[in-house]
Amino acid sequence: MEIQIERGVIKTLEKYPDKIREHIFNHLRKLEDPYSAPDVECLHPKVQVYRMHIGRTYTVIFRIHKESNIVQVLDLMTIEQAHKRYGRYY
Repeated sequence: MEIQIERGVIKTLEKYPDKIREHIFNHLRKLEDPYSAPDVECLHPKVQVYRMHIGRTYTVIFRIHKESNIVQVLDLMTIEQAHKRYGRYY
């Protein structure tokens, strides 16, 4: 699948040091096959919204568009931020 990253996520990534950014990008590449990627959990099956934990620090929120074969990365945040915001994607 093709991975599309929202501008807000790219801006967030630009704030991180190179080592962390590389670690996050390595995990995002795993979304080319999102159904076999590790630590993926469905947040809302009707709209195909999922989350993936990256280590024990970050969470990526993404949507799968099966018909167009695209994974759209919607948000990147710390795990603490994610716990407060999960309901926003329903």
